[in-house]
Amino acid sequence: MKNHFTAPRLATVQRFFRSDSSTDLMGCYAWCQALSAALLPLLGDFEVSLRNALHRSLSQFYMGADSAPWMLPLAGPLPAGAPQAKTPHAMSSGDKRDIATIVDRRAKRNRALGQDDIVAALSFGFWEQLVNGLGRGQHPNGLQEAVLRSAFPFAPTGTAYASAAFREQLVRLLRMVRDVRNRVGHHDAIWAIPEFNIAGHPGFIPRRPRHTLTSTKLFALRVVWLASWIDPAISAHIEKSDHWACLQMLLSRRALATYRSRGGRTDTYHALITGRASLRSARSFHF
Repeated sequence: MKNHFTAPRLATVQRFFRSDSSTDLMGCYAWCQALSAALLPLLGDFEVSLRNALHRSLSQFYMGADSAPWMLPLAGPLPAGAPQAKTPHAMSSGDKRDIATIVDRRAKRNRALGQDDIVAALSFGFWEQLVNGLGRGQHPNGLQEAVLRSAFPFAPTGTAYASAAFREQLVRLLRMVRDVRNRVGHHDAIWAIPEFNIAGHPGFIPRRPRHTLTSTKLFALRVVWLASWIDPAISAHIEKSDHWACLQMLLSRRALATYRSRGGRTDTYHALITGRASLRSARSFHF
């Protein structure tokens, strides 16, 4: 398999983990894959909760229902010479294009389309940009406060939902989550997840494998914390899930050393969870 990866990609892994053998190198690569796989359900739970919270809030604001077509042009015949129908919620041309692409794709397949289908198909970045756009002047008065208060009712005490500061903080936090989501989706440098504070400002970037273990643990806790703004029950569900336990298992020196010593071959994770991996092997690797 090593022959099918590009030399620059493997060189990046080799430099960061300071691998000194083919077995070690492929073990590091396999550990990164396992880490990405464990992060994906966490990111998925958060993304689904986020988009549903924002969809519900916008639906209630514009149409008084939990699910309404706030993103689609207003229904009904247009008078002669009337301008093109507008959506209830003002959006950027890029956001409208994303929605139009989904609508066209479904139409070509002769499939029925509702607002819930559109919500499910929109990217994480769409929701980040939607939050960013809540401060536009063309929105109805009170829109941002109403939508963010409804979508994030458990945000920290004293949150000023109508303020630009809170909206910008939320956008920064979502951007940091999206960055990791993209790293997972594009098989990118999962070992270099930057730490970030509660304001969403990035900070320390891992320089050693031991830093990666710490930074990724902090990232997971940040996602759980942000999910609790929507509902603490979401965070409780995540932290009681099997994929959370898997993630915590992988984020240890023992786990990384096990992958490195076995080259990530079949049964590596099983050896880890059954206790057949030796702690002594961790001393042989650079951390």
